[in-house]
Amino acid sequence: MIIYFCPQCGKPFSHKEFQENRFCGNCGKFLTSNDRRLMEQNKRDNEAPSSQPTNDLNVRVEKLLEFAKEVTAGELVPVLEKKAAEVITDPFAFALAGVLDRGTKAEVIWTIPYYIKKQLGKLDPYFFANASIEEIDEIFRKLPRKPRYINDAPYTVKGLSEIIVNEYNGQTQELWENRSSKAVKATFERIHGVGPGIASMIILLLERWFKVYFDDLDHRNMDVKPDVHIIRVFQRLGFISEPTSTAALNAARRLNPEFQEY
Repeated sequence: MIIYFCPQCGKPFSHKEFQENRFCGNCGKFLTSNDRRLMEQNKRDNEAPSSQPTNDLNVRVEKLLEFAKEVTAGELVPVLEKKAAEVITDPFAFALAGVLDRGTKAEVIWTIPYYIKKQLGKLDPYFFANASIEEIDEIFRKLPRKPRYINDAPYTVKGLSEIIVNEYNGQTQELWENRSSKAVKATFERIHGVGPGIASMIILLLERWFKVYFDDLDHRNMDVKPDVHIIRVFQRLGFISEPTSTAALNAARRLNPEFQEY
């Protein structure tokens, strides 16, 4: 039996409440799911005296996972302008920022849809699907803050927009509604400049911040984005012995059982 509860205040939530809002109404923390029997067994194990000292690696893993539960919705998508936080709740704005998130500070990337809307007056996938690469490039050149790979950005945004218009009738949310995370990830990976890392990051944000429900068994298709920062932190914490993306991915899957493939 799957239950949902707040790791901060312990308040339980029904399956319907969990689908409607992934964050606790009391304290704003991200809700977690667990099997009641496993949770009770873990509680008994924690209360039982241990004859062996706690492994340092396990302590670091536990603290890292606990920290993840403390991250609030607003901290997942930081912005430079207050109004940008309102814009990013639009599905197309969210997807646009997500596919551009490469080598640039998060607060810049998640503010770019606001800058574009301010320049054009609206955010419309039909506009970008029909615009030329040169026209889109000019829009990006005029932005007060720009993505790092500005030469690739027009191709990325046009590719995203064409998929939304041609395959989902211009409805961005249909790209992920009632679909498995594996299928959504594959769709994003078809877009210019979007690899497995970016696609996985978008999947996780859809679930944690945009409140999209994916079946728990599908978590095995959701990976961390193994960029240089993740690799560096994992190596310093002793999770990996070699600084590679593969080692980081395998460690993340191993250390967080909820995201393992059984």
